[in-house]
Amino acid sequence: MLSIFGRATRPGGTVTRREVLRVGGLGFTGLALPRWLQARDTSSGPARTGKARACILVYNYGGPSHLDTFDLKPDAPRELRGEFKPIATSAPGVAICEHLPRLARMADRYAVIRSVTHRDNDHAIGAYLALTGYSHPRNAILGIEPPAAPQDLPALGSVVSKLRPAERPVFSYVTLGDLRHLGNNDGLGQTAGCLGRTYDPFIVPFVRPHCTELDTRGVLSVMEEVDGRQLDGRRRLLDQMAGAGPTREATTETRNLDGFTRRAFDLLASPATRDAFGVAGEPVKVRDAYGPTPLARNCLLARRLVEAGVPLVTVYSVGNRDWDTHGNNFKDLKQTLLPPTDRGLSALLDDLDGRGLLDETLVVWMSEMGRTPRINNGAGRDHWSFCYSIVMAGGGIRGGQVYGSSDRAAAYPSTNPVSPGDVAATIYHCLGIDPRTELTDQQGRPLVVGVGNPIRGVLR
Repeated sequence: MLSIFGRATRPGGTVTRREVLRVGGLGFTGLALPRWLQARDTSSGPARTGKARACILVYNYGGPSHLDTFDLKPDAPRELRGEFKPIATSAPGVAICEHLPRLARMADRYAVIRSVTHRDNDHAIGAYLALTGYSHPRNAILGIEPPAAPQDLPALGSVVSKLRPAERPVFSYVTLGDLRHLGNNDGLGQTAGCLGRTYDPFIVPFVRPHCTELDTRGVLSVMEEVDGRQLDGRRRLLDQMAGAGPTREATTETRNLDGFTRRAFDLLASPATRDAFGVAGEPVKVRDAYGPTPLARNCLLARRLVEAGVPLVTVYSVGNRDWDTHGNNFKDLKQTLLPPTDRGLSALLDDLDGRGLLDETLVVWMSEMGRTPRINNGAGRDHWSFCYSIVMAGGGIRGGQVYGSSDRAAAYPSTNPVSPGDVAATIYHCLGIDPRTELTDQQGRPLVVGVGNPIRGVLR
């Protein structure tokens, strides 16, 4: 018996009219698939000029400590430099944290930017800035974490979804996980905002164990606990999607649907979509290279998605503010945060490179902030958006270098300051999108894609 959305259909494998209509209007967090497809049919966007065909954005919610990852200060006083030691890398003159040995061995493939800076020293508005390239209009209110609103500026992936839609029957913007500001899953900085829900992401959320159905928001709930149940759940989901294809041909209701609605059904049942989510089909050697953690599985799934033709995939931290290390910074980094990052991110870069995809896939590791230079009384570091580091690789980035620098305490940029708007502009540039491209929102108001400038020093 075929089951879609976790509900059994009529005996004999037929799909009820109600189920067909639900598929026809299936939403990406409320988006009607037919509208999403129709928008792509009527607007192809400008010609591609960048090197990258896709981008994987690994977003570390909470703010990794730059002093304990990619910008160590071994000569600073102990209360600033912390417990970790720098190690040499494959890039001459570049040193990173001793707990990132795999990434150290492949530093020739990525660029470290050590001078990102802004004043939105709060998680929610900092994430909004990082993920859209624009400051939140209410950023002047200290400590505010505003909810998402329809007038918000669009996330990077939403802009890419509009201007660089997928060329195959797969989604154009996928997020693996979501950010939950103050525990609220409100999507601030993660949605299409004023562009309209047509360009919202297709979300694979963090869900309860054993949940393998397509939920009422139209989201593939396939990210479960990382054990055998996770792969079995994905396999059952793929079986459901595989069965949807032949079933639709046998139903009068489906045959009578308009063209775009039928294409929407096809998108969910298409081999390209099903294959992209088929992590269970990966060789054991590949899965082992990434590791058993949720981050690792998401990185592997991200690689499969871009390989299938998805233009932008965002991999969010699995925990809520897991990098927000106000206490036990060094213990948490050493035991919980850095090992899976080192293994998962290095495996992603190596896997993309081995498949000939790294040159056309931009990989970005970033967050909304760094951490304070001075260690607090709880052996932690507090919020610090005034200087922090990010990593960029592939897709037009020249690896083996450090761009920008911080002062002796890693408190402020000393050379080549970079704004989150510049980071966004660089992502757009690498994907062949002019950051000064003008769009109109749902109300017909003009919107410039970005306000920053591409970081020319990291480009090939």
